[in-house]
Amino acid sequence: MQAGQLDQRVTFMRRERVPGKPAGRGDFIDLMKVACAFRPLSGRALAEAGSLTDAIEGSICVRDTARTRGLTVADRAVIDGRDMAIESVQPSDRSGWLWIKVSRRKASS
Repeated sequence: MQAGQLDQRVTFMRRERVPGKPAGRGDFIDLMKVACAFRPLSGRALAEAGSLTDAIEGSICVRDTARTRGLTVADRAVIDGRDMAIESVQPSDRSGWLWIKVSRRKASS
């Protein structure tokens, strides 16, 4: 991956800690905005995943930094106004890039 291929912006969001609420969790708030490359899965891969509504939609590639390494599956990603759940964060392979799998799954209420 080359830096010039990071042609989009992603906003990562995390739940706000609120004292007095169950588990201290409030609404999602912006955590950070970074440049990224979004790679959607092909239609065939989506069909093989089973349900088109819950399938992993694609991968986000961002620079591997201390902040992006701290992302978890409890966080959310927003690209072009599409709110997506983080399904997995690949462990760093020291390449300088971090790949994050995302889906259109909504958070449970």
